Amino acid sequence: MNRGRLLALITTGHAAEHWYLGIFGPVLPFLVKDLNISLTEVGILYTGRSVFSALSSASTGYAIDRLGGGKWVLVVCLAGIAVFYGGMSMASGLISLIPLFWLSGLFSHLWHPPSMGLLGERFTDRRGFALGLHGTGANISQTIAPLVAGYLLLIMDWRATLLVNMTPLMLAALLLGVLLPPFSLKQTQPQGPGVPRRAHFSLLKDPAFGATALIAGALTVGHHGLIIFLPILLMKKHAASPEWIGLCLGLYAASAIIPEAIVGYVSDRISRKFVLVFGLTVGGLSLVAIPAAAHGSLIILPLVILGVFLRSLRPVIFAHALDTSPPHLKASTVGFLFTTNQCFTATGPLLAGMLSDYYGVDAALWFFGGLTLGILPLFAFLPNFSEKSKKRSVAVDEGDSMTL
Repeated sequence: MNRGRLLALITTGHAAEHWYLGIFGPVLPFLVKDLNISLTEVGILYTGRSVFSALSSASTGYAIDRLGGGKWVLVVCLAGIAVFYGGMSMASGLISLIPLFWLSGLFSHLWHPPSMGLLGERFTDRRGFALGLHGTGANISQTIAPLVAGYLLLIMDWRATLLVNMTPLMLAALLLGVLLPPFSLKQTQPQGPGVPRRAHFSLLKDPAFGATALIAGALTVGHHGLIIFLPILLMKKHAASPEWIGLCLGLYAASAIIPEAIVGYVSDRISRKFVLVFGLTVGGLSLVAIPAAAHGSLIILPLVILGVFLRSLRPVIFAHALDTSPPHLKASTVGFLFTTNQCFTATGPLLAGMLSDYYGVDAALWFFGGLTLGILPLFAFLPNFSEKSKKRSVAVDEGDSMTL
């Protein structure tokens, strides 16, 4: 399979992996109301899910680098997400919802270490572009899914909406199982039976990698905080309809579809540091502005700005991390970054939920915007690393049959 077909298949799978994230946004306010869950309890749900996700990201990256494999991890990821989100339709309260919701995080974060590690290995010369297209698949999915959910909620309840949306993920799992060739990232290891355990921890000693991981965490918690609390803000405070909530979330995702690929491409050629600083600054200010604009159609403006300048930054941060990490630790690099992300998303929604119960849901958006802006001083630890990434990028091995 050549590189172009591989990228298309992995991007399709990534779109499926993000499908329920898009579906769950419009569903969440109805679930919260039906099960009588407080916003602090919503934070607890996402905290536990993030802990399970962090464990999944770190252990999957470590296992893939040491043991190889990857194809069936991706297949199990998609099938597991479908099973546990579908199972949530049978929840009768918070206690029965918790294990299903938390385990959905465990399975969803099986995806990124093998998939992004594979793309980082195959596209050494165009990492930002490849990861940007990979992210575009997620954005397309999270553009369509909230619209689908919003209109389904007009004709069925939230439980049926979760159940019927198992179908796209099961079909995607079948597609990968049939078409994706087996792959292993072990071939990038140095000589020897496996990657030394101490090599994985060497990443954590690098100040630049540490700063990159923290910046990635702040970026992620801002994005996830928005898709968790925006639907609650719109429905609880402004009595928005399901289709309007779905439309807002869809527009937010849609606004990053083209920019994510472009931003990844541009960051391959200019300073990634400049791209990140500019995007985080604009995105943080837009998050702070959302509560003031939430009462009408004016909210579309900050949502689109967020999509263009904040949501589209993920391939840049991952491309930098993959550029500067050892070639035999690609999956571990992705795993460590996602583990840091989940540490942020474990604490962020919980704090935001508590703030919302005391000061109103507006406070959640202000909190996420302030955190996004507050992370900017960490850029003092990052070099202008675009030139470094160009020097480290090498052509695909002559023996690799996967050509673009």
